[in-house]
Amino acid sequence: MLPVARALFRPVRGRLTAYSLAVLFALIATVARFAADHLLPPGFPFLTFFPAVIIAAFLGGRGPGTVCGVLSLLASWYYFIPPIESFALSVPVATALLFFTAVVVVDVLLIDGLQQRQARLEDSQRQLSAMADQQTLLFKELQHRVANNLASVSSMLRLQRRQIERDPASAMRILESADTRIELMGRVHRQLYDPAARELAVPEQIESVVRHAQEVADASHVTINVDAVDARIAVDRMMTLMLLVTEVLNNSIKHAFSEGEPGEVRLTLERSGNSRLRLTIADNGKGFDPASGNEAPRHRGLGTTIIKGFVSQLGGEVTTDSRNGVTTVVEFPENAD
Repeated sequence: MLPVARALFRPVRGRLTAYSLAVLFALIATVARFAADHLLPPGFPFLTFFPAVIIAAFLGGRGPGTVCGVLSLLASWYYFIPPIESFALSVPVATALLFFTAVVVVDVLLIDGLQQRQARLEDSQRQLSAMADQQTLLFKELQHRVANNLASVSSMLRLQRRQIERDPASAMRILESADTRIELMGRVHRQLYDPAARELAVPEQIESVVRHAQEVADASHVTINVDAVDARIAVDRMMTLMLLVTEVLNNSIKHAFSEGEPGEVRLTLERSGNSRLRLTIADNGKGFDPASGNEAPRHRGLGTTIIKGFVSQLGGEVTTDSRNGVTTVVEFPENAD
């Protein structure tokens, strides 16, 4: 019943219609007062005009209500307050007119205030409904991402277990590596799903992830420069991109430089045409010599597998260049198909 009532009593749309109704209600009130004149004792000149003003204000708002009030005052003064058919003014007449004016002003302002309050309430309800829908969507999205992240952790641990089975002496190193990856994944997850950070631009998101990677790896000796465009990337793809960035950076920090040796990593994210993005991460470290067969572990071990997995999730391609350090280039579509 409530939605029906709101539909029936919703204010009239359109200024011309509202003011036309105000004039019409004043005329109807005048005709009704003439019709009821022989039924009323002397002294009730405003009886039919009060309802007209209230209805005009309710349907049309403050302006039409005021117009109806003014027309009603003039009609009652001219036709129903002695001397009839004149605008003669005396103390009793002025008192009656002031009384009518005061009541009309109170009625119009009260109705206008109630309508404005109802409009604000309906607007708040719409905002709350939109927020509730967004929270539901975010919760479902969060569940999906958590499940994917747990699956990634599980896959990574299975791969590292196989490494331990092949080389038991490497267990401590492999567990430390897994701990680093999981901590970085947790930090990235918290960053991307923090409501306060959801409005951050992509360059700011990447810079924040870079700081996390440096903190976790205790790599203050490595300078990382970021130059990124502000792309439009969905949250789930952004998560994959940030995890890819942390994995490549972790490889550079871990293998490109000797412990404590200063170094530099340049990270760029640029558009490459056809709604595609190009991520380039280049370090000036020691690299590796493919001809010697001594490729660094980061290019043929678990790190490579993880990087290729993230690139595949983005629908992209990855290439590696070992000249002057190591440069990793990933090209992928800005938006998922």
